[in-house]
Amino acid sequence: MVNCSAPEAVTTAMGELATLSVPFGGYANGFISVAPLQPGSTVDKLASRTDLDPAAYAEHAIKWFGQGATAIGGCCEVGPAHIAALAKRLSERG
Repeated sequence: MVNCSAPEAVTTAMGELATLSVPFGGYANGFISVAPLQPGSTVDKLASRTDLDPAAYAEHAIKWFGQGATAIGGCCEVGPAHIAALAKRLSERG
């Protein structure tokens, strides 16, 4: 699993994980950057992306599915609406 990373980084990681012949997946976050985090600090200091609405998140996650991911979800700043949009996209794919 790759988790709590930008969706674009998860997409890159899926390509690597797909070569290992093991089940894999990813849970991306919706932060602009985690660089401001210091040891012991909390995510309330981080800014959320404005370009990652539920439809945009589902678009990223559908790519992971296409790369063979079998476990897909969301991490910080990815909520129920994002997962619902992903479920709808997956359902449409059959």
